[in-house]
Amino acid sequence: MSKLKFLICLFPLLAGCYKATFVNAGGGGSPGKTETIWVNTLLWGLVSLNTVDVKAVCGDAGAFKLQTNTNLWSMLLNGVTAGIYSPVMAHVTCKS
Repeated sequence: MSKLKFLICLFPLLAGCYKATFVNAGGGGSPGKTETIWVNTLLWGLVSLNTVDVKAVCGDAGAFKLQTNTNLWSMLLNGVTAGIYSPVMAHVTCKS
């Protein structure tokens, strides 16, 4: 039983957050509003169930920056489902 408690306490230390940022370098402009979208993926992020539609979020202004990352809740869901469900957070910053 103590080994199980040790493994449960060790689990958060083995997981890691990541962040990827994509900036629209050629479009110019300055950053405006930012909207966060929950992106549902399966099999450790290999299969996406939905996409980020920048045109629906920003309209004709376009995107200034798109940033994806995991957080504590996404890591917990990933761990509980053993990687079958792996959500990702996408932050879309529109041009002002």
